[in-house]
Amino acid sequence: MGLPASLQKVLFMGLGASGKSSIRSVAFEGKSPEEVKDYSATINYTRSTKNIIDSAFQIFDCGGQESFISVFIGEQAEFIFTDVTILIWVVDVSNFDEVSTSKFYFDHAANRLHQYSPEAEIFCLFHKVDLLLPDMFDQVMETMRDYFVPPSDQITIKYYSTSIFNASIFITIGEIIQTLILKNTKAKTVSEALQEFMQTNKELSGVAVYTHDGLPVFEEGMLTDKIVVPANLWLTNLDRLKTEFSSDTFKTTLETNDYLFVFQKIKSELFLTGVAQKVSPMQYVLIKMEKLAELVNQLL
Repeated sequence: MGLPASLQKVLFMGLGASGKSSIRSVAFEGKSPEEVKDYSATINYTRSTKNIIDSAFQIFDCGGQESFISVFIGEQAEFIFTDVTILIWVVDVSNFDEVSTSKFYFDHAANRLHQYSPEAEIFCLFHKVDLLLPDMFDQVMETMRDYFVPPSDQITIKYYSTSIFNASIFITIGEIIQTLILKNTKAKTVSEALQEFMQTNKELSGVAVYTHDGLPVFEEGMLTDKIVVPANLWLTNLDRLKTEFSSDTFKTTLETNDYLFVFQKIKSELFLTGVAQKVSPMQYVLIKMEKLAELVNQLL
């Protein structure tokens, strides 16, 4: 039996200890890397549901032991790979001994996905890059991309390098989530409103909407890449700020030598962020962000 049409299915797959469950917990559940460092292996698979701006998706975290993967691509293949919207394959790039095994199962999974969900997208995460020596990074990434080629000309893959210890995992998973939510009308309307607002309000250099877990849902403007790190630094203090964050009027600012960041809660456990260069008066930027928050709240 397939999933309801409104519920999109996301598969997390890869060998055991590649980091699948840690990624899911940090990116989707707001946990810190320290909280997930002692995770035990996933047995069979787990399911969880996430809702962001009227988009519901079910996350399947599939166990990575070879005994489980063999069943997933074998007798359970139709159940696992039917009605999938996105497959996220995670590779531990620090464990060179397991890369060929990961590629072997990846090819089978990609072929099964194409068989049962031909429209699904594949994202390959070269994970734990924080464990690579800096002078090895470029060479390893190039080698991995060349090695994890699609098993068929009909299959395309997007590649990312990630770590749960920096903003890369939020940027990557955020981009994946954007491909899901922009399929619904409300999300498209919000996206179009942000684009129009940025075109007519040049004082703001960038705006973004984040989940309370730190995933970027929308990003517009020239400096959105600068929002990611302060946004997630701010979220690391979320436990301390939960009382304030529960208020619909909660907002705060953060200043650096060159930029002003504004964070303001909006509906649906989301917050709006903006960045402006310090050449713009603070009060003017705050007024602009207030107007944008009102607009987004009306659309959500």
